[in-house]
Amino acid sequence: MTVKDYSEGLRFAVMVNSMQVQRWQYESIESLLAESGISPVLVICRVHEDLKKSSLWKRVKEYKWNNLLFKKYYQYIFSPESFKLKRIDKLLSDVPVIKCKTTKKKFSEYFSDDDIQSIRSYNPDFILKFGFGIIRGEILTCSPMGIWSFHHDDEQKYRGVPPAFWPIQNNDPKSGAILQRLTEKLDSGIILRKGLFKTIDHSWRANLDQSINLTKNWPADVCREIIIQNTFPEPSEGVSSNAPILKVPGNVSFMLFLFKQLANKIKFHFTEMFSCEIWQTGLIKARTADILSGLQFSIDDEEVDWLTAKNSDHYYADGFAIKEQERLLLLFEDYSYKGKKAHISSVWFSERDSTFTMPVSLLEEPWHLSYPFILKYKGITYCIPECKERKNLELYRLDIPTMKLVHERTLIKDIEAVDPTFIYHQNYWYLFFTSGHATNVELNIWHAENFEDEFVPHVLNPVKSNVGNSRPAGPLFYLDGKLYRPSQDCSRSYGGRVIINEVKILSDESFLEMAVNVLEPPSGFTGLHTVSFAGDYMFFDCKRIGFSWANFFYQIKRKAGLIR
Repeated sequence: MTVKDYSEGLRFAVMVNSMQVQRWQYESIESLLAESGISPVLVICRVHEDLKKSSLWKRVKEYKWNNLLFKKYYQYIFSPESFKLKRIDKLLSDVPVIKCKTTKKKFSEYFSDDDIQSIRSYNPDFILKFGFGIIRGEILTCSPMGIWSFHHDDEQKYRGVPPAFWPIQNNDPKSGAILQRLTEKLDSGIILRKGLFKTIDHSWRANLDQSINLTKNWPADVCREIIIQNTFPEPSEGVSSNAPILKVPGNVSFMLFLFKQLANKIKFHFTEMFSCEIWQTGLIKARTADILSGLQFSIDDEEVDWLTAKNSDHYYADGFAIKEQERLLLLFEDYSYKGKKAHISSVWFSERDSTFTMPVSLLEEPWHLSYPFILKYKGITYCIPECKERKNLELYRLDIPTMKLVHERTLIKDIEAVDPTFIYHQNYWYLFFTSGHATNVELNIWHAENFEDEFVPHVLNPVKSNVGNSRPAGPLFYLDGKLYRPSQDCSRSYGGRVIINEVKILSDESFLEMAVNVLEPPSGFTGLHTVSFAGDYMFFDCKRIGFSWANFFYQIKRKAGLIR
């Protein structure tokens, strides 16, 4: 590891083609400036060559007509929000600018010795690349942390261009992105951050905007980690990828892509109107050891005690269980398609005769409530439901005589915490959740030494960006001294299945987990997204795809612009 002291702050340079950059690049620089201890020292701007205008006949002859359709679509129709232009003059008004002219060799660009010496004189710790082409040579090592560059695709599958396009073309359910430190080898840099997201297959523009918006703050995140941990890896070989280097599609290929995108869009809107998720909860005899025994655990429909809403426009989901003497207290989301919101309900389950009491409403608020996480602290049973619309995280106390949830206090203000999940581990309280703007992708952790203390964000937030196993799927649990975290696999659909992760490292400065098992939904169901263990039972939810008149009329009104 490097011996340089980074705890006092970092200096960076930014590499651009002009002082007018794309909006997401502007916001990425802005997020760096918002961090304490990070300062810009240089703007490296390209000098554009004055190209001699060739004859009309030569331009017609040399034009790449095979890519005409793609080029015109990209020029006149394709317009991602993140590509809108903004000038960085005022943002970096006090930062010196040097203009560099590169030398092209084959497909790469090389900086002159004088320019490299000039860049070094400003002592940047790293250079953020938002301009130029494929760069090689001494420029890659003229700052201690090298040159950082984005690649908005999964480098193990797609190298080259255009970004976020090929997952749609190849029916890939996951799209990806990386922030890498560049090396001499193309698309084989040292990965500083990587994320995987659900492909938006009905809109290339939306898929690219998603990939960009979920990653634009990564340079600031990496810098914050470096400053707090005071470490940065020494230069090494980058990732190895055998993915083909892709180029812009030809006319026929792109025409087929446009038809595919249109078909996906029709399917998307049709699905929204004529199908919806119908969740239900169930209890099955299973302990944590059963699902981690090494044998393939499956949920047998015939062994389940089902708890299902009677009304077809209602469903029960997000089940949580806690044992109280010879009974299990079960809390769950009680959702109404007609009202488009949910409240928290509960039942008691008798282990002796396997029966449920009638559902009782525990809590109803003006806002949507779900994921009623329950815990016992100092002999009191508490519930912390998800209330993202409230933009606060609220703590409720369960009053068992009245079977009501009584508001205690606001745990965290101004936060959109999705599926909030607590665990007390090694003398600290930890809160896991995904963020409101990336509900299935970005896992965040907050922590406090005592439950009554103020919770603060983890230095690595988001600690994970992966649609396949970030979002919480129920309480963490211990087995044989090891800590495990259930998470949702939303790569193909929301709540598709549950991934069990072993938490290898969890502290206020570090986090590492590894997937060790998968729980598939029972036969005949298409999803499973919450599991909770109590006594000898596992309380879970699973979904079927069905039809709801309430959902149908809601979608018609929404698509007609009558409601938001």
